Amino acid sequence: MRRFFLVLLLAAVIGGGGYYWYATHNAGADGRTAADGQKPQAKGAAPAGAGRAVPVVTQTVAAQAVPEQIVTIGSVQPIAAIAIKARVDSAVETVNFTEGQEVKTGDTLFTLDSRSLDAQLRQAQANLERDRANLEKAKGDVKRYAELVRTSAISRTTYDAAVATADALEGTVKADLAAIEAAKVSLSFTRIAAPMDGRTGTVAAKVGTMVRAADTNPLVTLTQLRPINVSFNVPEKHLPAIRAAMASGSLPVTATIAGGHGQNPGGDKAEGKLSFVDSQVDQQTGTILVKGEFPNADTRLWPGQFVDTVLTLRVEQNALTVADLAVQTGQKGRFVYVVKADETVEVRPVTVERSHGGLSVVASGLKAGERVVVDGQSRLFPGAKITEKAGGKPAAPAGSPGGGETAEGGRQQGSATQDAARSTATNGAASGQSAEGKSSGGAT
Repeated sequence: MRRFFLVLLLAAVIGGGGYYWYATHNAGADGRTAADGQKPQAKGAAPAGAGRAVPVVTQTVAAQAVPEQIVTIGSVQPIAAIAIKARVDSAVETVNFTEGQEVKTGDTLFTLDSRSLDAQLRQAQANLERDRANLEKAKGDVKRYAELVRTSAISRTTYDAAVATADALEGTVKADLAAIEAAKVSLSFTRIAAPMDGRTGTVAAKVGTMVRAADTNPLVTLTQLRPINVSFNVPEKHLPAIRAAMASGSLPVTATIAGGHGQNPGGDKAEGKLSFVDSQVDQQTGTILVKGEFPNADTRLWPGQFVDTVLTLRVEQNALTVADLAVQTGQKGRFVYVVKADETVEVRPVTVERSHGGLSVVASGLKAGERVVVDGQSRLFPGAKITEKAGGKPAAPAGSPGGGETAEGGRQQGSATQDAARSTATNGAASGQSAEGKSSGGAT
């Protein structure tokens, strides 16, 4: 009997709990339906609000020329920077330029005290005259001894000694000539000339300073400004594309100086050509060093500057483009909302090859002239009626290569605004599909 009452009590508890859950669940569902002012949707019915037009901003798919570029940061480096040093021990007599002056090849930079070297040159010349006189005497002795030795007036040994003396003096004369040439070369070092066109730096030796050939510090550094190089590193994955493009001709490189001034507040630009690709990839960073050469006629680029560098590999003609904001990302990949003739939208999967300047280059999924939604996707679902938003303007793509992706799909710098906008639109689209278009499943 006791066991019977326990079983009965357990059954009553289970029954009461089930009734409470059923009543609470139905009340919550009825409350939400009443609050929304709508009836519960039947399974397979159209999403709520399907009869109302959703305001959006649309844009037409365009076919246009889009460059394939690699964007990175580079540094300006001179082709040559020569440290000017003294080659003889002397004192600085004159400095013939000012700090920061541009000089030409052959211009005199310094003159050194030459009095000591002048004396050495005159001494060498005097030694030459003395030894030439002795040589002439020795040659005369040889000539006389040759006659006497034939008549046996002198011994053969005496004649051979005279010949040896004359030969030795000929060697001495040659040594004197070499000493004179060395003295002239040393004397020429007292005039220090510019070995190339360039700009002088800080002058380390003033007039009266004692300089030596063994000094490690240069008198001045001469830097070449025209032409000039811009070096930058690119990921090794771009190397095949760079080499393939180089086989077709020279590749243009653009360097933009941040800040700018005057008529170019956004930054001054300089145009050059790719001139160098390093012979090996840096294994520590996975990048390869490349250089662009710029004429730099106006010295816009300055050694040591950091610049925004754009390497153009090719220009793709008639590329299908849409705004980056039009491309959404779902569970099945990227898609766009395409506007049909009856002003309703459909979900169209697309393949994006790359991005450039706020434009996505579409490889498949769209045709030129089709309309796509670029703003307002968060409330859309397949078959939704749309209307052009009052005062809405399609997002104008950036004209400069400041955002988007690189040639092989690597994210470019400076696209934080576009990334934020795309993230907002994508999140909105995902939530809109979940709330309004869950039954369709076409956008996932």
